[in-house]
Amino acid sequence: MKMTTKTTALASALAFSGTAAFAEQGTWDFRAFIYLWAPELSGTTVTGQDMTLSFSDLVENLDFGLMGALEANKGPISILGDFQYLDLSSDQNAAVGPGIPATADASVTGFVFSGSAGYDFKHTQPGQLVGYGGFRYLDLDTTANLAVGAGSQRVSGSISNLDAVFGVRGVQPLADKWALSFIADVGTGDSDLTWQAGVTFDYQINNWYLSFGYRHLAWDIGNSDVVSDLSFSGPIVGAKISF
Repeated sequence: MKMTTKTTALASALAFSGTAAFAEQGTWDFRAFIYLWAPELSGTTVTGQDMTLSFSDLVENLDFGLMGALEANKGPISILGDFQYLDLSSDQNAAVGPGIPATADASVTGFVFSGSAGYDFKHTQPGQLVGYGGFRYLDLDTTANLAVGAGSQRVSGSISNLDAVFGVRGVQPLADKWALSFIADVGTGDSDLTWQAGVTFDYQINNWYLSFGYRHLAWDIGNSDVVSDLSFSGPIVGAKISF
């Protein structure tokens, strides 16, 4: 059964409350991850039309983008925040007949933030295996304007979904200076279903790690005026630094 937003918020609060007992013990270690994700955007509109934007389409129409993550660890306790922000726009000029101009412009602004707290079952060994719970927030605004001759029409819609998520993530050393990082989770709330899976290979240079891999992030939106499902899927490359 679909969870309410209030239930989702409660689940998120419970996931973070377990860290309070460790607030006064030891020191925190941090790791930041700045990355470029080159996904294909896929989805289905509420009218049943498929939509797909390749990474080259996204770059061509990108006005601004920012992606990153910050992880904090104290003993077995691990906290992670991960975000993506994209601002896309496109303008088209055409003609529907002799002397009848037509213009169309569209913009999409999207923000995704995931926050989680978990327990590292390998904190006394090399590597990391974290079971976690938290939340994922999706905010998507779309606007389209169509003008034909002297007439025009404006269409807009928005999605603001908050979901509780539960999953596992970790790091497995492979060889000298090489490691494998992975993450997988699933959740629900305002969305009927949301899930992600990703893996990267990490190469250590001093306290830096160069990373490359693949990531998939998806939603079954459910009740929406814009799209019924949405996904981002593609290669990822970036750099991690520990401090």
